[in-house]
Amino acid sequence: MSHEDEKQRAPSLFDTVGFDDPLEMLLACHRRIEKQLDTLKRLRAYVHERGVDPEASAAAQAVLRYFLKAAMDHHEDEEKDLLPLLDERITDPGERARFRALREEVERDHREIEASWARLRKPLEGIAEGLTRALAAADVHAFATGYARHILAEESVLTEFFNRWLDDADRAALGRSMSARRSGKWSG
Repeated sequence: MSHEDEKQRAPSLFDTVGFDDPLEMLLACHRRIEKQLDTLKRLRAYVHERGVDPEASAAAQAVLRYFLKAAMDHHEDEEKDLLPLLDERITDPGERARFRALREEVERDHREIEASWARLRKPLEGIAEGLTRALAAADVHAFATGYARHILAEESVLTEFFNRWLDDADRAALGRSMSARRSGKWSG
């Protein structure tokens, strides 16, 4: 969990993928989410065994930064851009019904993940400030499990819809919107 260990890791996919390939960017975001979930799980065990120290505070700050901004941007990429675009593009009735069921699942998962995050945020903020706080194992497990299930569903089915129904112009527009959201220029 030390900063030196973090520095020595190879660059993530997110560091090498651009917005010109929005599907790869979305998948790279999943890898970063998984990395932050791993940090969160290790932080829970670390705090339970050793208490809150500067290393734990730094890890809590990193997890907070990620899930307060980047993960929310990712959810918005899906809910405000990708899912509505696919809903417009899918013309086959059977595929549309299948997609709409997936869309409902994705949006429901986002709400469940956000509820799990709400239970973790306050204790993480305390740890980030150097205060003695515990992270409930059940809350960490629910958050991590919810994301794991969500990522699996998205990567197994959403990728298929993306590749089948979106053309180059759609992909370029999606990439521009994702980039603008992160640069603060997005108004949607």
